[in-house]
Amino acid sequence: MIITSELAYPIIHKLKDLVDYNINIMNEDGIIVASRDPNRINQIHSGALKVIETKESIVIYPENVGKFHGAKSGVNLPVEYRDRIIGVIGVTGHPDDVFKFAQILKVTVEVMIGQMELNYQLQYQNKIVDNWVMDFVHPTILDMDKLKSDAIHYLNIDPEKEASIYLVHFEDLNLVSPNIEKNMRDQNKRDERLKKIKSSIQDIVFSSFIDESTCLIAVHSVKRKSYLLIAKSIKNLFPDKKSKIKIGIGTSYNGIEGYRNSYCEAMNSLQLLHKFPVRGNVAHISEWGIKNLINHIPADLLKSFHNKYLTNNKKLTHEQERTLEQLIETNLNMKLTAEKLHIHRNTLQYRLDTIWKQTGLDPKSFQDLMILHFLMIIEQLIND
Repeated sequence: MIITSELAYPIIHKLKDLVDYNINIMNEDGIIVASRDPNRINQIHSGALKVIETKESIVIYPENVGKFHGAKSGVNLPVEYRDRIIGVIGVTGHPDDVFKFAQILKVTVEVMIGQMELNYQLQYQNKIVDNWVMDFVHPTILDMDKLKSDAIHYLNIDPEKEASIYLVHFEDLNLVSPNIEKNMRDQNKRDERLKKIKSSIQDIVFSSFIDESTCLIAVHSVKRKSYLLIAKSIKNLFPDKKSKIKIGIGTSYNGIEGYRNSYCEAMNSLQLLHKFPVRGNVAHISEWGIKNLINHIPADLLKSFHNKYLTNNKKLTHEQERTLEQLIETNLNMKLTAEKLHIHRNTLQYRLDTIWKQTGLDPKSFQDLMILHFLMIIEQLIND
């Protein structure tokens, strides 16, 4: 860690209106990097050189100023970090007047440097995690052996422990903009939200944003019924944005390949949430059933199957879709379906006959009804 003008100048700037003493801050080479007297910046401070050489404080009284070239009366104290002198604090004035202030300033600088070092370490660790996660979610290039090795040695992850992946999508975080200031504001929001999640949710294995609006969170295995509780806890961290947060959840697995499977499931669940909104905007992959299966079928096959029954002239209306959904939910119970739709049974019969004529599929036939069910799902998947 070194003392630079970027670190030292703000200290001088804040203190210049509070005290009348001239303050100099020198680096480990004895060069003045910040001072109330701009003319002294980049000059060699002989008193600082003596402090660095002897590893002791130097107190210069007015009567012995001549012993130190380029110095004035005052106090020069070493700035120490990890048992090493990395700079010197100099306060000009009579030592009897400025010594205590110089000591306070020395401690302040040392604390600031310690905090900066901690911040650098956190940023470095976060960068390691971010890079690892981006490799982990890469769609095609995967080196499982390297991912596992790095996870163990650099991230302290135990792959033998089960974990499930949560993908949290923030709709208010937009894509990259040409506006640099807006991008910086959005990045600060991402950092703040991830920090809040990491400090509030227990048993997080690793976490990172994987794009501008989606955050990946790996959580150690929990009971099935706890998935929703964790998702709810995440959403509750951002009460003013609850309706703009979607969370897709994968199954709990162990091993890096297992975590990857959970990620793919969470991504599928999130994609389906965008196409089939559900109450609460939270869904585990197991809740999607046949929709998840159909979502894995190549788009060209889906379109071919769809167009076999439904062309632009034969598309189902919203009323027809709602009627079919109720018929499926009641297991082809005509009486109960009519009651749920608040229509006469004859009206229901008319609607079903219309669908039969329109598509060639009889909704009262279980097999045809299932085909119609698939077609409604495909309609949303291919037209989203």
